[in-house]
Amino acid sequence: MKTSIHIHYQQRMKALIELKNLQKKKLKKILLGRIVSFLIILCFITLALSTNQSNFLFGVIPFLLIFGFLVQKNRKENEKLLLIEKKIETNQEEVEALDGNYSSFQNGKEFVNSSHEFTHDLDIFGEKSLFQTINRTSSTASAWVLANLLSQPFTSEKRILERQRAIQELKEKPIWREEFRAKGKLYFTEKKSIDLLTSWKNKEIALFENETIWRLLFVSIPVVMTLSIILAYYAMIPWLFVLLLALIPLGITGRHLKIINTQHVKISTFLPILNQHTLLVAEVESEIFSSEILLNIQSTLISNNSAASQKIAELAQLANQFDNRSNPIFALLANSLFLWDIRYLFRLKKWLKKNEHELPKWFKATHEIESYASFATFWFNNPNFSLPQISQEILFKSQQLAHPLMHSRNRIANDFDIKNLKEFVIITGANMAGKSTFLRAIGVNLVLANCGAPVCAKQFIFRPTPLYSSMRTTDSLSNNESYFYSELKRLQSIVDKLKKGETLFVILDEILKGTNSKDKAEGSKKFIKQLLTYQAAGIIATHDLSLCAVKEEFPNHIENKYFDVEIEQDQLVFDYTLKEGICSNMNAEFLMKKMGITE
Repeated sequence: MKTSIHIHYQQRMKALIELKNLQKKKLKKILLGRIVSFLIILCFITLALSTNQSNFLFGVIPFLLIFGFLVQKNRKENEKLLLIEKKIETNQEEVEALDGNYSSFQNGKEFVNSSHEFTHDLDIFGEKSLFQTINRTSSTASAWVLANLLSQPFTSEKRILERQRAIQELKEKPIWREEFRAKGKLYFTEKKSIDLLTSWKNKEIALFENETIWRLLFVSIPVVMTLSIILAYYAMIPWLFVLLLALIPLGITGRHLKIINTQHVKISTFLPILNQHTLLVAEVESEIFSSEILLNIQSTLISNNSAASQKIAELAQLANQFDNRSNPIFALLANSLFLWDIRYLFRLKKWLKKNEHELPKWFKATHEIESYASFATFWFNNPNFSLPQISQEILFKSQQLAHPLMHSRNRIANDFDIKNLKEFVIITGANMAGKSTFLRAIGVNLVLANCGAPVCAKQFIFRPTPLYSSMRTTDSLSNNESYFYSELKRLQSIVDKLKKGETLFVILDEILKGTNSKDKAEGSKKFIKQLLTYQAAGIIATHDLSLCAVKEEFPNHIENKYFDVEIEQDQLVFDYTLKEGICSNMNAEFLMKKMGITE
């Protein structure tokens, strides 16, 4: 079934495909014009040669100008075509995402950290993760910013509300987000290269201490060389003298060749980054925003009454001009006549001296915008998600909460609440009844809420609280650690934080599952009792029904809930609905018989 969001993206693709076809027709006309111009130029040259009338060569001039204009026009129109194709690709990716295919988006596997407080347990990073579902960044640097937001979300009410407003504003700008993402996709940029660029300092170019002398050389050498060529042309001086003069600027260039080559390699590497951010920064500068975060980001792009996009474009232009030295014939002539390499090295140092402190801010601005735009697209694609409400009275309350990574047609929603700290809900249930999925649904939605993003619930009220989970503990052969010891270390980390006075929302799945049943039951009960002495609250899933007896000792602090299973016509039936009380139906014995493991 197609949703209104499907229809939006498909209509955009249809309009863009029509625009693409028109653009191709325009390019064909330009190509025809170039061919005609070139043929006319050949005709005039042929006439001049065949008739020995050099006057025909004057007819070449206007058509050469037309040809040059059409070459430039062709380049610009090709860039427009490429951008249209990237917009089509962007919308196609969103249609696929709505159908559950997120393979076009980076999954963030490099951010997987099994020791993190919650990201490993909650599938925040990796294949089919929350990161991959949300991620719409176009550079690895922006992906790092998004990953940082997901792994270190705010617990400040003010900052969460500010971020909510920014994400909501960007959600209402689908065409702007399409343009922004498509321009980002024109170039692929790595975080390592961006870090090198933003840490670039003018001190690396250890030249030009006396600017006056260098400026004099930049003026005098072209004048002297031009005059010498004119004089030699009229046989007033020998050409050998001109060649000897040319050795002076070539010698100056050769003396500083090491630093020239180093900076040339750098700026050539940075060219795709500069081209990308010229476009992205210009998009941010030209848009009208109203939320505080977006306005603050926008304000960092104005420096000394000059737009950052213009400054970055200047550096890109410098890079292009400097890169002309890659042609050895051009390098020889340009350096002997104009001190080309050193001239552009001088301009580069001057640009860095003026802008090096602003450069990191400009790039940070685009990375932050890309991360907020990712959350905005996530919300746009899930219009039924709601914006969380922050409360200081209620720790957690939700209506029709479900896991945001499950497709809407497969989601089973539940209501759930924990009123205050020092309250825990113990959840029991049969295998595959939905306990772990429900725990992750709570955790993932809390991560989204603390990020200022929408959540998969009809209503979601929460008190911003740091999250800590223990659900997916693994043993470590490299550290000679058993599964049980790894789990103990995880639980110890929770207690250590609580002892320091931290407040935590704790999610635990089967405490002490690495030891025997009796030991596990006694240890789990003691651990829950200890948690009740700290500023903590949360959920504990278990197969051990004896753990539910803790409620009798702490009736105001413990609640028992469960997921049920029924056996109908020799089949397991799950409703995945959370109920009050303790589970009475377990299914391990039934499943073993069903699979032929036992008689």
